[in-house]
Amino acid sequence: MKTLYLYLFGLALLSTHACTEGQSNSNQNTAHQLWIEGKILHPQQNEYLVLEHIGENDIEVIDTLIVTSDSTFRYSLKESSPGFYRLNFFNRQYVNLILDDENVKVVADGSRPDGEVEVTGSSDTDYLYAVNGIMKDMQEQINGLNADFMKARSEEDAEAMEQVEQQYLQIEQENAEKVKSKIEEMGNSIAALYAVNFLDAEKEFPFLDKLATKFKQELPDSPYTEQFVTQVESLRSLAIGMPAPDIQLPNPKGDTVSLSSLQGNYVMIDFWAAWCGPCRMENPNVVRMYNKYKDEGFEIYGVSLDQSREKWVEAIEKDGLTWPQVSDLQYFNSEAARLYNINAIPATVLIDPEGKIIAKNLRGQTLEEKLSEIFGDV
Repeated sequence: MKTLYLYLFGLALLSTHACTEGQSNSNQNTAHQLWIEGKILHPQQNEYLVLEHIGENDIEVIDTLIVTSDSTFRYSLKESSPGFYRLNFFNRQYVNLILDDENVKVVADGSRPDGEVEVTGSSDTDYLYAVNGIMKDMQEQINGLNADFMKARSEEDAEAMEQVEQQYLQIEQENAEKVKSKIEEMGNSIAALYAVNFLDAEKEFPFLDKLATKFKQELPDSPYTEQFVTQVESLRSLAIGMPAPDIQLPNPKGDTVSLSSLQGNYVMIDFWAAWCGPCRMENPNVVRMYNKYKDEGFEIYGVSLDQSREKWVEAIEKDGLTWPQVSDLQYFNSEAARLYNINAIPATVLIDPEGKIIAKNLRGQTLEEKLSEIFGDV
């Protein structure tokens, strides 16, 4: 559920290095004046320092800030509600901020994307950088696992690859808990609406639903609240326990095959693609699970997000995927992907015989455990 303004905001945030504790803030609907001031360590001659607002669909220039002869700047802004902003230092470095009713001081390198930066005075911005720190630590862990996985893959060590995948899932869950804990600490800061982008919206729907209710009550007039609530509502129709929307797409022969035609079985919708490395690596496990439980009432409905029919069919044959396969060859613009809010693969949705969603994003050991829970030892 990552939105454009948060996506753009997050890209530049990853290049920041330090932020100190700020003062607590209160979100009011009355306009108030705040000051943005700071110092540039390496100012660029004849170039501009610009304050920009990060909106839902674009980045808007607010004003050009005057840099004095001693490389400092000071600017007054009237703000009626918390908003996402960034300081653009000469198109070389970007410093992200949440501006509300607190004065902010920024000391920045100004000459390179990964240059030194320190922000003080904004508790909301502190929260942003705290979340970023959690995700940076996670990425470092994942980088190490990627190396381990590639080594295991080159040695065709399936057991080692499975162990790496389980380590990844554990790290993912541990970091989700850290992010949720930080969100709870934030109160009604809109920094929380940035932090939710690092959570699995499907797994964490109850948490997000509760957060949406909180923001509707405590920050009802914010456009960020409105957008977040809309996103949560769009997820509600696909929550655990809801009827799975039907899919009707052509198979490789061009015949339309519907998801509903498999009702009466436990059906796993498997979103994948021939070009998707993690999907292809998971396919042997999916084949193994299908062969084990297909006579017990387990079916798979494969939905490919490919664009090339030739490569799609080739992958089906090479990986031994014998269950129904469909695709409109529209990549992530696929009708089915949009219907199920799929923006990353592999992704799975497990449906019970009555057609209700009972689990999502099962793979590896979690898929095996769920099927064992349903069917028992076979």
